Amino acid sequence: MAFKALSDNLSTAGEKTQEYIENTSEYYKLRLFKYTMKFATSLVISLIIGSLSLLVLAFVSIGFSLWLSRIIGYPSAGFFVVGGFYLVTIALISIFGRKAIIKAMLTKFSALLVEEGDRSNMAKGKRGCHKTN
Repeated sequence: MAFKALSDNLSTAGEKTQEYIENTSEYYKLRLFKYTMKFATSLVISLIIGSLSLLVLAFVSIGFSLWLSRIIGYPSAGFFVVGGFYLVTIALISIFGRKAIIKAMLTKFSALLVEEGDRSNMAKGKRGCHKTN
């Protein structure tokens, strides 16, 4: 009788363990999907906004170059001035702005991966999302 009860308990424990493993696996699959979709949508939105911004910048630059060329009196002078401005801007960003860009990107994408509950635990100095007694 005791052997049968022990056998039943072991069988139930095995079933519960298997059930726990399956549920945990499904949870992490859903969590991975959630983070992947957050990243993908953020990336697509950034690419769309970036592409449209580049188009606007190109048209404004061409217009400004043509206007500046008329003022200076040489047909290509405005384009060289605008090109020089962009060259100086790129040089300054690559020299002084690299760390700020990396920090901004890390902050943006880490915010996508950390859930609200995890942020409050991190702010309190706790690791993970388990409650401590």
